[in-house]
Amino acid sequence: MLPLSRSRLALVVAGLLLALAVGLGACGAVGAERDTIVVGAGSHPEQEVLGAIVAAALERGGQDVELRGDLGDTVGLRREAAAERIDVFVDYTGAAWGLGLGEQAPPADGGESWERVREADVANGLRWLAPSEADATLGLAVRAEDAPPQGGATMSWLAGELSGGERSLCAEVDFLLREGGLDAIAREYGIDLARLPRRPATEAEAVEEVESRRCFAGLVTATSGAARAAGLVVVTDDLDVWPAFVAAPVVREGSPADEPEVAEALAPAMAALDTAALATLNAEHAAGQEPDELAARFLEEAVEEEG
Repeated sequence: MLPLSRSRLALVVAGLLLALAVGLGACGAVGAERDTIVVGAGSHPEQEVLGAIVAAALERGGQDVELRGDLGDTVGLRREAAAERIDVFVDYTGAAWGLGLGEQAPPADGGESWERVREADVANGLRWLAPSEADATLGLAVRAEDAPPQGGATMSWLAGELSGGERSLCAEVDFLLREGGLDAIAREYGIDLARLPRRPATEAEAVEEVESRRCFAGLVTATSGAARAAGLVVVTDDLDVWPAFVAAPVVREGSPADEPEVAEALAPAMAALDTAALATLNAEHAAGQEPDELAARFLEEAVEEEG
């Protein structure tokens, strides 16, 4: 089990990512006789992209698909799956562990995180398919020109920068003030909080503040399209403190999506989708490109080229 500070940090991270995670609201009932696969997607723009990728991959695999978006958060998605109103959705391992299953301390290791939720959700009639390589955990971002070259942009490096009294941090109020947030990170990495100037900021504000040099580092998700578009770099969590939020398809057992050909259709897309690729797609979506167009191009370029 992770140390207490990491356990508390995991819960804070899960709470901060709740608004960024998958979700859904009330939808009409789906008849048991249909063969159409209903794909659920949450309300956050990243979920629009992920839902479009799943739907497009299934359609390319010859499936009849209906995409239902703007559906809420992780807890809501799972509720709708239990009510048999959606058949497959993308969830995040850390969010499912902490929010959907009510467990503490989501693991930092992506493989362990996926394995835990996969095993736990068997009892809930949910089957986790092969995960993507995209981890939407939280992290601290800096300007690329401020980061050390050749992989030197690590949290250990940043801890030294933030302990000097001249570098400021922009982050969500909850992360700054709540026990188990910044204080837990500071304990793990030896950040001198007494000398660290802090500014409350949303993710969008944090990106803007770092880009304009009013803050040295800002709290973002690792797949943040805004951070990617601004040329920011999310530093590496070299001590494995942040919990993993690996994106993976989840199938409702007994549904039209609970077939081998569905897993086969989604596997190449998930294998091609990593953290950097998802951040780029998010940035392009924020710039005005439609999720279905992004999904089609991603599958053509990233998946079909591999084939």
